[in-house]
Amino acid sequence: MKKQFTIALTGCAVLVAIYFSTGTGSQIQSHTQTAADMSRVNEAISHESPASAQVEGVNIEAKPINSPDNKHTQNTVLSPAVTYANWIKMKELLAKGEVNIEFEKQLIDSLRKTPNLQVYEEFKQLLEVVDSNLNTRNQEYLLSLLAVINTEESVSLLLKTLGNETITDSNAIYVAKKSLQQIAQSVAHIDQLEASFKTMSSDNQFLADVANGIAKNAAEQHLDFLVAQVDAANDKSPIAMASMSNITNERLVPQLQRLINTRDAQSDLSIASLNTLATMGQYEAAVALIQWSAQQPVSSKAFVGELFSTAVQRSPSTYRAIEKQLNRQQFTSTEIKLVIEDIYSKK
Repeated sequence: MKKQFTIALTGCAVLVAIYFSTGTGSQIQSHTQTAADMSRVNEAISHESPASAQVEGVNIEAKPINSPDNKHTQNTVLSPAVTYANWIKMKELLAKGEVNIEFEKQLIDSLRKTPNLQVYEEFKQLLEVVDSNLNTRNQEYLLSLLAVINTEESVSLLLKTLGNETITDSNAIYVAKKSLQQIAQSVAHIDQLEASFKTMSSDNQFLADVANGIAKNAAEQHLDFLVAQVDAANDKSPIAMASMSNITNERLVPQLQRLINTRDAQSDLSIASLNTLATMGQYEAAVALIQWSAQQPVSSKAFVGELFSTAVQRSPSTYRAIEKQLNRQQFTSTEIKLVIEDIYSKK
């Protein structure tokens, strides 16, 4: 029998369940799932009767969040002492491979409202222990939990763990990367991501994920930060430069144009800025590419073709930009213009 340990990252709770499927091998496998996968997880729970499963003599219990005996706790603001007591109960269950969903939801709600230093210190101690066997999944579980809590305090511990602790288990690594994506869904934690980029070692396996989180939500000052990391000319510079391909904010187009116009045309940063315009998927970015292309010699024909091939794949707005702007430009090389027209003709 194949055993799967499933963690679902949702907007309000982490649902953990053990279920069985036909197969071979005995390794517990972890998968971080989106909200769309929730029905499959819940179905797996409901197929066990009672609401539990047995794995090698360990009882894996999942209590529904809305079970009648727990409804009275839904909107209760717990005291720090009660929050800590609930966490101690959760920790005891985790040691046996069990998760009580109601305790879990209460903990998440409580920590979102009020940081609890005792609980976070317990998290920190457990996260220092490397996931290395089938019975201990603390890193995997807690990293996802911290991302779901999604406060300044929880994200701080998440990032410190990724920066300082040893994480070698493939499932824990996968969850860590998904957790970084989770906290990078808004600009709320971008300052913390920048601070982590500065302190992480250049060979940290999560450094690129941190940089991508910065670029994804970048405003002008955050692009300045990435450019400064590139200009530092150290081992982190290529990672910062590569992350620029995740920029989507059209308000950064003028700033990218300034970089292109003021840096050496053959510099890595200038080329990265052009590629960023191509991958941005914004009308304004495509217009900027057309304006730049109009000034290029015929020797840049192949590069222009690459840029516009990428741009049209990213967004149909590139075609609109070509329709409206191409013939308004005075091209230094007619062959460059023909390259763009050829790409447009294939839409």
